[in-house]
Amino acid sequence: MFENFIRANSGRVQPFYDLMPAPARTLAASARGWLLTRNRYAPEMFDLLRGLRTHEKWSADEVAHHQLQALRRTVEWARRTVPFYKNCPQLEWRSADELSELPVLTRESVQRNGNRLISESVPGNERIAVATTGTTGASLQVSFSSAVARHNWAFRMRQWAWAGLEPRAPRITLFGSRVVPPQRHQPPYWVYNIPERQTLMSIFHLSKQTAPDYVGFLRQHQDNILESFPSVLGILADFILERGESIPMRVVFTDGEPLYPFLRSKIERAFKTSIFNSYGNTEFCGLIQECECHRMHLAPEYAFLEVLDENSRPVALGEEGFLVWTGFINDVMPLIRYRIGDRGAWLKIQSCPCGRAFPLVVPTITRESDLLRCPDGRIFSPRALNQVLKTATAFRFCQFVQTGPARVVVRAVPRNGKASEDLLKVRSDLQELLGRGMEVVGELGEAPLTRAGGKIPLIVDQRKR
Repeated sequence: MFENFIRANSGRVQPFYDLMPAPARTLAASARGWLLTRNRYAPEMFDLLRGLRTHEKWSADEVAHHQLQALRRTVEWARRTVPFYKNCPQLEWRSADELSELPVLTRESVQRNGNRLISESVPGNERIAVATTGTTGASLQVSFSSAVARHNWAFRMRQWAWAGLEPRAPRITLFGSRVVPPQRHQPPYWVYNIPERQTLMSIFHLSKQTAPDYVGFLRQHQDNILESFPSVLGILADFILERGESIPMRVVFTDGEPLYPFLRSKIERAFKTSIFNSYGNTEFCGLIQECECHRMHLAPEYAFLEVLDENSRPVALGEEGFLVWTGFINDVMPLIRYRIGDRGAWLKIQSCPCGRAFPLVVPTITRESDLLRCPDGRIFSPRALNQVLKTATAFRFCQFVQTGPARVVVRAVPRNGKASEDLLKVRSDLQELLGRGMEVVGELGEAPLTRAGGKIPLIVDQRKR
């Protein structure tokens, strides 16, 4: 698959892409967009979407029945085809409570077992491998397939429908792709993905100096859909509100980070529209989506969720615990009772004015973080920096500690003997991203730096104020 080739060789392709003029970068982005579009908007996706829309009429009993049957299919598939699960006990499946007979899977277990968690029934040429840094700053390798990605896209399009949108509506995207060379000092800081009617904007060039370019571009494209990480949208919102302005957008979608109330308020004021938040993960094992009534619903066809305490016991409604997922859609790498590291709570009142009987969840703080600020005015969000961690597999934790105006320490807690090697690579990649105006050093530590409640920030700002 060409998409597999691009993903596997992105590190080698990126330098050539960075040398291209802006029109050529748009051509390259559109070529990749065309490949993604063929999968995302295939007839099978629209079939899935139509089915998902009918599920919105399910009663609570129908939701529970579907989840029990999906649990049975997922666990039996794993027992038959995944080496890691072949010795799991066979359950009777009279109720979902039987799932507690299986052990909780930790992120460290997934890192250690790797290929033993991949289904032997899925051919190697159909697998797509990616890396995620999760909540710890340590990389994890994940496998899925084009069919899994298509299924995931159908859930995304269902949330678009909740927002009153049709597929392929024009959108502006600020996620982690390096769409513009890091050394660029003048616009455009964006490229166009023509087949998807999408503008990809860089999150690595945000600064006071570039603010007029970003704000001007957004104003020219107001009433589009805007999607990004909350921290990135918070930076953009500051640029706009400091000017005493607003830019009305059609809808804002947030994902990938906690959406704190102060960020929601700031983003809604800057863009004069509602936010539809999502909680998902690269492992394709859990999904929570905000509806038009601004409640967060578990997608019951996507995964089964348990909220457990430190001893893997269920918590009461409204009580915070660890999110433990059993995913239904990723048959390439099915994860059962996966304690991903994030926390949340079941809403005490399990009813929503939208009328859907999908369970209500409150994802609480997953990772607290500061912003990193360079002397040249550039501002980096947590999601901008964690891109350099995607290939680092030897850390239990990794953080970026800003100790001065032009100094940052890459601080890693080793998981194995290759940590020093990974630390050198991350330090080099971060130095390239930040430029010569910042001093980047590396160090190994015994434990991560924590804050109240045991929260582990990715970026720690220790500058004297």
